[in-house]
Amino acid sequence: MRLTRCLHLRESPATPHLIKQFVPRETCNVKPKATNWFPGHMSSGLKRMQMMTRVADCIIEIHDARLPFTSRNRFANQSYAGRPRMLILAKADLVKRDEIDMICKQISVQENIPVYSTSNTVRQKQFLRGLMKDGVGMANADQLTIAKPHYTFFVSGIPNVGKSSFINLFKKDTDLDKNKLKVAPEPGVTKKISNRLKILNSPSVFMYDTPGVNLPSFDSPETVLKLAACGCVPSSVTGHVQAADYLLFWLNRKEQYKYAFLCGLAAPSNNIIEVLAYYARRRNLMKDGKPMIQQAAQHFLIRFSRGEFGRIILEDF
Repeated sequence: MRLTRCLHLRESPATPHLIKQFVPRETCNVKPKATNWFPGHMSSGLKRMQMMTRVADCIIEIHDARLPFTSRNRFANQSYAGRPRMLILAKADLVKRDEIDMICKQISVQENIPVYSTSNTVRQKQFLRGLMKDGVGMANADQLTIAKPHYTFFVSGIPNVGKSSFINLFKKDTDLDKNKLKVAPEPGVTKKISNRLKILNSPSVFMYDTPGVNLPSFDSPETVLKLAACGCVPSSVTGHVQAADYLLFWLNRKEQYKYAFLCGLAAPSNNIIEVLAYYARRRNLMKDGKPMIQQAAQHFLIRFSRGEFGRIILEDF
């Protein structure tokens, strides 16, 4: 779906006193159309990953920084038990710096593993090299060795949390394996384990990209809505409007009202149909004089994924 940026927005009619009077919903009763998403490639991919990770020197687990606790597969993580692990919170540019620092410390203490954050928008050559050397140190300590001829790292995580983008960061800042891995805004692009990729010469480190794997069934309807709002599950699974409604609930709860400016609303709203109707009219998403609500919902979610509604974490911590 093509989405163009609007560079000349007129002033929002929203006024401070209307924002002050606004009362967000205390609970979200949105019901998704479906509560699971487990395509066939995930089952086969998980089985192969379980076999191959036995030879991994280190597992790099990628989470979406906007869902630091929800965007993980506990079942897959159990398969890595006993292997050295580090955790990366990707897309950290979409979250407030102080919050991401707090969460990194919290997870590191709870799980006794190193936790880092990365952003695809910042060149960070020295940080990435240091990250790999930390992983090599963990592997050496685990195997009671000083050094090995080469090291093998596996990158894992649920769909669309930024695994391939994370590997591409190395490709951008090194002279090795310049062909980038394919990435896309929708989940499920990587369907099989990649070929071995060399990402560091000294020490010699190879990396495998892996397909995103969800749980066969999610804990609750809210979990799948969170994942759909952040693009880790296709919004078509939950319903585009339902995913946008759940996102609206969190935007209002966190007092992130930039969406009102983008939609041309006079004040924040708890009514997703009202919000999307305003958005559709402003973006000329109309058919026979009526707003195209489904298309507006998809646009709404895309703009959130770009960080245009503010930096926000969609869960409590």
